[in-house]
Amino acid sequence: MKRILSFVFAVAALAAVPAQAQAQQFKMGYVNSQRILAETPAFAEVRATLEREFTPLRAEIDSLEARLGRADQEFQAQSATMTEAARQQRQQALQQQLAQYQQRGQAIQQQLQAREQALVGPVMQRIRGILEEVRRAGNYSFIMDPPDGVIVAVDPALDVTNDVIRRLGGTPSTTATP
Repeated sequence: MKRILSFVFAVAALAAVPAQAQAQQFKMGYVNSQRILAETPAFAEVRATLEREFTPLRAEIDSLEARLGRADQEFQAQSATMTEAARQQRQQALQQQLAQYQQRGQAIQQQLQAREQALVGPVMQRIRGILEEVRRAGNYSFIMDPPDGVIVAVDPALDVTNDVIRRLGGTPSTTATP
């Protein structure tokens, strides 16, 4: 859905470009974002850091999972000989263990995502800067990422946002975002 909206906005933006701008030729380039991520040393460092920092936590989750599995197997093996009260008590204990396992797993997942964002953010910012440098240096109007069909860098002179806002009866803000 996001790709479709990006494409629709890109087409609408091209259609809304004044005739004078349409007369100029657009120069387009593309990048393979998967290769950029795979071949950028900074991303290899990010992966190594995340692996190093989260291997002990993954081991903790694996240990909790194994303990929970053993407790469940034990319960299944002994449940036939247990009284109803003992069975219910054991089931309740297993449910508490499962809830603790799930909570710890979610906490670790959130911690991993936050750390990943902290490490990846500066790298992505640098990549965006490089894309803009390449776009300007090569005099490209657009640089796209074909697998996703997303425009990753665009000539700000082609921005018709203010014109669209005015035509819709709005007042464009003085702060523009690239």
